[in-house]
Amino acid sequence: MKDIDLTKELITATRNATLAYHNYMYTDREYVKGQKLYLREMHFLLYIGPDNSLTMSEIARKMNITQGAATQIAGRLMKKGFIRKDKDPQDKRYSVISLTDDGNRVYGEYLEYDRLRSKEITAYLDENFSEEDIRTILRYENLIQDMCRKLS
Repeated sequence: MKDIDLTKELITATRNATLAYHNYMYTDREYVKGQKLYLREMHFLLYIGPDNSLTMSEIARKMNITQGAATQIAGRLMKKGFIRKDKDPQDKRYSVISLTDDGNRVYGEYLEYDRLRSKEITAYLDENFSEEDIRTILRYENLIQDMCRKLS
């Protein structure tokens, strides 16, 4: 691509998409009836999952966030009654995080919400893009991620 104006337009569109995604991530919404959660909080619950107990460092690693960020999210989720912290039965020096009954309920309800939302997104994409278009967009997104990692 030799058109510098088109490059600038693409960079602007990418920046605007990044800002929109950031705003989406950091706005609480009602993913499940009666509960406002941030997407990161919901992801935290999803990474733990039902019948699991994970340490904070395991959760942070899975979510690709710092342990401090995981601890902040955990604090909010404990106040909402969705997770609990217990001593690790294998090693009492560590604590593990698991879902409460309410956390399991929210987990299950979110899976249904996500299934319906995925169907909506798929339909929207199918109406507006060919499969080849979507593969090109995916290739672009991966290139941008690689470029950002190299420039960091």
